[in-house]
Amino acid sequence: MDISLLLPILVTAVGLFLLIRLKFFFIIHPIKTTSEFIEALKNRDARRSFFLALAGTLGVGNIFGVSAGLMIGGAGSLFWLFFSSFFSMVIKYAETLLTFDGKSPRGGMAAVISSSFGNAGKSLGHLYALLTVSLALFMGSAIQAEAVIDVANDTLALNPAVTALILAVLFAPCIFGGAEKIEKITEIIIPLTTIIYILMCFAAIFANFSKLPLVIWEIFSSAFSGKAALGGVSIIAIKEGFARGILSNEAGVGSSALAHSRAEGREPHVAGLFGISEVFFDTTLLCMLTGIAILTSLDNISVYKSPMSLVTAAFTSVLGEFSGYILLALILAFAYSTIICWYFYGSECSKLYFPRLKPIFAVAFPAFFFFSAAVSSEGLLYITDLIILFMSLLTLSSIIKKEDRILKLSLK
Repeated sequence: MDISLLLPILVTAVGLFLLIRLKFFFIIHPIKTTSEFIEALKNRDARRSFFLALAGTLGVGNIFGVSAGLMIGGAGSLFWLFFSSFFSMVIKYAETLLTFDGKSPRGGMAAVISSSFGNAGKSLGHLYALLTVSLALFMGSAIQAEAVIDVANDTLALNPAVTALILAVLFAPCIFGGAEKIEKITEIIIPLTTIIYILMCFAAIFANFSKLPLVIWEIFSSAFSGKAALGGVSIIAIKEGFARGILSNEAGVGSSALAHSRAEGREPHVAGLFGISEVFFDTTLLCMLTGIAILTSLDNISVYKSPMSLVTAAFTSVLGEFSGYILLALILAFAYSTIICWYFYGSECSKLYFPRLKPIFAVAFPAFFFFSAAVSSEGLLYITDLIILFMSLLTLSSIIKKEDRILKLSLK
């Protein structure tokens, strides 16, 4: 079996198992779930930690990842991306809930893993923390930087090294500002950039509204056909849909638990609702809007060489050349918020589990801005997917191990 199919299978299996055991609670009771989340969001610390978590997921993954998925897996990948979001929601719920089921949520999923496997728990928790640091370098730094570099090159013909240097200068204050500074920045950037990007997507879709029924049909039909098909289902579309959805929302990875853990004192069940909402905004909303905007705007996506050139062409072909500059600003804002969030994740894991690595990580993180210009997007995605797979094996194993605890804290 192709190893790249392992994570989609695991996420589906664990997600479906949890959905059944939890009686599909957030699907059957959407109003109650939403009202509980909105009430909890009134707390300032909870709101800040939520925007910090969104900073790690919203943005380049929704744009770069979705366009890459379309280029490799075709329109059908969007169907499987949407389908995977329901499993991702319940897994994010479990991750965040377990993080708050203890004396202190600090340490995130690494602490949960440490408490899940007896004598081996401590070593596995440290392994997970090391993988988090690695993912911060490849996904949090390099992939975000590459997205900005591609758009800057397409829009302004800016040299990659110059773009990387600008990112490094903008990033520098976060090294000295700490988590509090990062939270304040993301609380401003995330709502503003998300609203502007959603409006751009809707504008692109409605400009070609007559194509929408055909695009929806293409998404559905391509999901169940294709060159690499098994029993009428496109294996490539499934793999790309799940992989890009998970790359974006990080369900099963457990990384955003570090952000949510900043707001201590929450009930585990209520904390879990923040995980569900995170996936909804990230995958169900923004990822789908990106994909549909691209497919309604361009007739042939196969002629584009990079994911970001595909996105840029989609918006500029419909909204004009000036939209390319707006997209550049949005990509920069999204990437910047994701970069500083992932710096927090890597820095926090270094501080808690590998104190001697923290100064090395602080230097290596911006260095990966420049590293991204020297490697292909396919290479970065492959390494990132591999790290995510190993982290997910540890996280999903912990969730299964603590299934009874999840049920006890949920179904009261």
